[in-house]
Amino acid sequence: MRAFVTSNRLAIASLLVSLCYTPSVFAQWDVRGNVSTEVLVFPHTASHSANQKSSVSLSSEIELYTDIGDAGSLTITPFVRVDRHDPERSYLDFREFIYTHVGDTWEARVGLGKVFFGVAESANLVDFINQTDSVEGFSTDAKRGQPMINLLLTRDWGDIDLYILPGFREQTFPSEFGRPRIPVPINTDGTRYESDDRSNAVDFAARVSTIVGDWDLGAHVFEGTTREAELQFDPTLGALVPFYSRTTQVGLDAQATLESWLLKAEVVHRSGQAFTDHIALVTGFEYSFYDIQGTGADLGIVAEYLMDDRGKDGPALLQNDALIGLRFALNDVNSSEALLGVITDLDGDGNLLSLSASRRIGNSVKATVEYTGWSTDKASSSLLALDREDNVRVELSYFF
Repeated sequence: MRAFVTSNRLAIASLLVSLCYTPSVFAQWDVRGNVSTEVLVFPHTASHSANQKSSVSLSSEIELYTDIGDAGSLTITPFVRVDRHDPERSYLDFREFIYTHVGDTWEARVGLGKVFFGVAESANLVDFINQTDSVEGFSTDAKRGQPMINLLLTRDWGDIDLYILPGFREQTFPSEFGRPRIPVPINTDGTRYESDDRSNAVDFAARVSTIVGDWDLGAHVFEGTTREAELQFDPTLGALVPFYSRTTQVGLDAQATLESWLLKAEVVHRSGQAFTDHIALVTGFEYSFYDIQGTGADLGIVAEYLMDDRGKDGPALLQNDALIGLRFALNDVNSSEALLGVITDLDGDGNLLSLSASRRIGNSVKATVEYTGWSTDKASSSLLALDREDNVRVELSYFF
């Protein structure tokens, strides 16, 4: 097994190096991307079998774009990572491999695509198309490419998006050798589905968006396999296994820009046979102070409330929580910025602290430092599983 993992890492590493040099076959393509080195540091000894105090990985994401005919284009975005400890984090994936054709009042996309919906800072309940790539971290916004047929209809009053999603991609999880992770291992070999078609089930979605005055509004409906895996303990395997239920989700998102105020809201209603019908909500605001004392720097205050009406009986961690954050941007030539946020469980279960800061070095290099920490004083808190997984992430990226 370890020989296979080592061989797999070497193969991915070879591909990663080759991607750094654009071959002549891509001479007619627009090429951009990055190569990054990441160092993870863990201040505490783990409460599980992965005992490393640090880890190093190398990654690269490259976007290849070319025109096809007068109205078509092809975008290919491979992503590859090699991780020192976690074999599940040494992998190759395509974030996009999609053909786009643009008409006068419509646009069609076919292939492996990536779509983002959402306005909130702490959670994006209406971002239902792509699967989260959880091996990239608990707070990541990394997404796996989704097989799709997408038709966008442009009207005078707004847009209509129609989706056929033929094929489900499972959520990724760290292996027993990875950090950060929960103490109980997750065995994806035992993955369960409510649908008899398992990952071959076809999902459908539609979204309508419009602008009314200062408000950007969106409404959607989704019928298919939920992207959020419910972790169920399997005594035979001695591990948690993911379970994916079928769901019908309808939702609304809204954002208003009112001078220094940014108002945000996302709300969804989910129904299905495998769980209780429920409503989830995230709403809040961001208020910005611009050009503080003539320095050119901006400071934003972020406040959001998160609710899931299943309460503590449901699987959601963010079921009665509040976010307070500060966003700071120097607006200098190096694009220096930072975001500090604290999510507090209003039932007293604990807190999540996150800090992210980044700065460009020259024209092609960017340095990022992030801290994520969990804290709780309650033995019954769900955050206790992550109490010793605090970590600092340092990343140095070269863009081309």
